[in-house]
Amino acid sequence: MPQAITKKQIEEFRIQNIPIHLIDIRTPEEYSRQHIPGTENIPVQELTNQLSKFHSSNMIVCICNHGRERSQGAAEILATSGFENAYYLAGGVWGWLEEHT
Repeated sequence: MPQAITKKQIEEFRIQNIPIHLIDIRTPEEYSRQHIPGTENIPVQELTNQLSKFHSSNMIVCICNHGRERSQGAAEILATSGFENAYYLAGGVWGWLEEHT
């Protein structure tokens, strides 16, 4: 079962130069309205078709609006497809961006 990861944890991994793929699994419309800089938009419906972009050892964080069902489900898809380092962002886009206000 994929686990949540926090913004602080992601920032710590980045300081250590540990590569992390941040994937916004929302629709292109949601992504265009607001997103976390540096994320890639791969809607959850397209995720299984995009798996070849990643190595199974990659750290991948799935992101939705609030870090609930959609990102958890996407991380579960990754985990069942052999990605051992699949996470979902706790608080989602809104939680991440609230920390900047």
